[in-house]
Amino acid sequence: MQVRTDQGIRYISGGVGEGERAELNALSNQFNLRLLFAMQGSGEYLSAVQVNILDTHGGSVMSVKSKGPWFLAQLPPGDYMVEALTIDRTSQQKKVHIEGSGQSRLDFYWR
Repeated sequence: MQVRTDQGIRYISGGVGEGERAELNALSNQFNLRLLFAMQGSGEYLSAVQVNILDTHGGSVMSVKSKGPWFLAQLPPGDYMVEALTIDRTSQQKKVHIEGSGQSRLDFYWR
């Protein structure tokens, strides 16, 4: 697993196996946004989710495909809209406020 950059924003994604989840947990404190993608009820994880993060003016902050059900990013403090889009093109949007410290977490569940 490798930390990547999109439009100047550091991120990492994965979590398909226990080893990847342990590695992401170890790196988690380096990131202030944590996303989870899963099916409601079964809890089955989803991967290959398109992640679009927009600023308050609708401008793209980053747009990448998650390699697994866990996605971590390091955003500047502020307000954002996070859109998660699955392979079958169903999407969800959630607002998030990023503080100067700490970590915000959003969980996305599909039916």
